[in-house]
Amino acid sequence: MNLQRQLLEESLEIVKPNASEFSSLFYKRLFEDYPETKPLFAQTNLEKQEKKLIASLVLIVENLRSPEALQEALKSLGARHYQLGTLEEYYPMVGDALLKTFKAYLGEKWTQDREKAWIYAYSVICTLMLEGADSPEAYLDGELTFYEWLDLYGEYDPALMKTIAELTRFKYTKQKKSN
Repeated sequence: MNLQRQLLEESLEIVKPNASEFSSLFYKRLFEDYPETKPLFAQTNLEKQEKKLIASLVLIVENLRSPEALQEALKSLGARHYQLGTLEEYYPMVGDALLKTFKAYLGEKWTQDREKAWIYAYSVICTLMLEGADSPEAYLDGELTFYEWLDLYGEYDPALMKTIAELTRFKYTKQKKSN
């Protein structure tokens, strides 16, 4: 797992300087390759969504050393996506677009090992998100959503908050857990 973690971290480091370009390319590729996903984003501010993608990738990769911290957050993200109408069949489409974006963006630095590491990571992410989608009430009833958790996480790790803010201009605001 150490090599996989290193490969994920390295590939994200390559993306960070032009994170906005990467996320724009991802959504362009997703909508071109899988036009059936576009209606899911009809009511979404795509610019904010692009920032959330990068913030999510940073948060996930930064927490690979303590994966238990991500489990509930990813389950709540899956529950939220379920509420928004995301079907299980869309997960492979998103994964394919993500891998193609990394491949295009990293060019010669995209290797089979790097691809395998991202495939494995994405499969774990999907498993957790789909677990949340299977019982959304368990993960959204008074619990923090993934993005609320993302906001709160920044309060506990100023370096990560700064990294995400610099890459995405993502503004951290205090969120409270609803009762």
